[in-house]
Amino acid sequence: MFDEVFGMAALCAGNFREGVRDSFGASIVEDVLDPIIKEVDSLRIFNADFQQQSLNIDRGMADARTHEFKDSRWVR
Repeated sequence: MFDEVFGMAALCAGNFREGVRDSFGASIVEDVLDPIIKEVDSLRIFNADFQQQSLNIDRGMADARTHEFKDSRWVR
């Protein structure tokens, strides 16, 4: 999801940046668009890290359940 948002934001900002002809437009790029792109990129990276950690936790929980069931000789 954040990858798509980042791509769209970068594309829109790039299109806007190409049309900038004055200091007002340049200030919009610098003060608005660039910070938004940086924030979305941070969210994208955070989400990827979160997804990886979630996967690791799920694997660890599955391993723990497997060991618990084997140790107790209990089968579902």
